[in-house]
Amino acid sequence: MNKNTSNMFYLGIFLCIVCAFAAAIMGYAAIMTQKPIEKAKVRKVAQGLRQILPDFDNDPMAETHTFADQTDKNQKILFYTARKNGKITGFAAKVSVNSGYGGNVDGLISFHPDGSIRTFIITGHAETPGLGSNAMDRQEEKTLVSLFRKETKRSGLPPNKILDQYNGHSAGTSDSWKKPWKLTKDGGQAEYISGATISSKAVNQLAWKAASTFEANRQALTGKIQEVSK
Repeated sequence: MNKNTSNMFYLGIFLCIVCAFAAAIMGYAAIMTQKPIEKAKVRKVAQGLRQILPDFDNDPMAETHTFADQTDKNQKILFYTARKNGKITGFAAKVSVNSGYGGNVDGLISFHPDGSIRTFIITGHAETPGLGSNAMDRQEEKTLVSLFRKETKRSGLPPNKILDQYNGHSAGTSDSWKKPWKLTKDGGQAEYISGATISSKAVNQLAWKAASTFEANRQALTGKIQEVSK
């Protein structure tokens, strides 16, 4: 074995050791950060549920149902149940679509016990700021008055005309909206933001996924009708 061959051999061994060491560090880091990341996700969902559900005294995250997505049987939708003094006060669905302009869009949608949508928040998206984000974000409006004096925090969620238009609608047969729900440009009733059509459509898909899956599994969610209260 000549000197150059020997050097290449030892260099190869050294690189293998470095790669193995780097892989071990990355693997360890992934293991160490996995639990904090999962805890952060749980906290985010818990915070979202407090925002969109009516008053409850149970733990909705401990009372869940999982059903097949009515628009895609290969996907599942998780529902949380809220109770007050043992009575059902509402439900929330954790939904996701991969059809936004920026990719995946995640949402939490709350329902009244009768299956109509109560309110709606987007928990994750990568839409373009100032365009697609306008169809998804709820932001408090800043006024000149609020800049110069401390205002009492307004109850409820900041408005968003695209998200709020679904409030009160359900996938039940008595609802006035055509099924499945579509944007007005596609012959439906849901409004959209010009320049953010893809984002508006993603929001619409989230709403219909949750509403149609609720309707298909109404009995499993609510149990006996007389036990459900508005």
